[in-house]
Amino acid sequence: MRKFPALHTISAFFKILSWIVGLLTVVLVVVTALGKFQLFQIQGLNTLAAAGLILLAGAIYALILHAVGELIMVFLAIEENTRHPKA
Repeated sequence: MRKFPALHTISAFFKILSWIVGLLTVVLVVVTALGKFQLFQIQGLNTLAAAGLILLAGAIYALILHAVGELIMVFLAIEENTRHPKA
């Protein structure tokens, strides 16, 4: 049985959330690029610039979420290797 099952669950949650954010980012970029979503029209940005900004922000956010999930797994691997060192 694995130790710290809650941390494994939290790690999986962050990884799944990162994929969801990534997919929603792609959908929002496509909708914005087609001109159906005009969030940034007030600031004077055209649709391609707005789509680029959304893509950049969404990609960074998705990467951070995935990195947090992986970081938890790294800490768990360090704990396991500390507890059971290989000869």
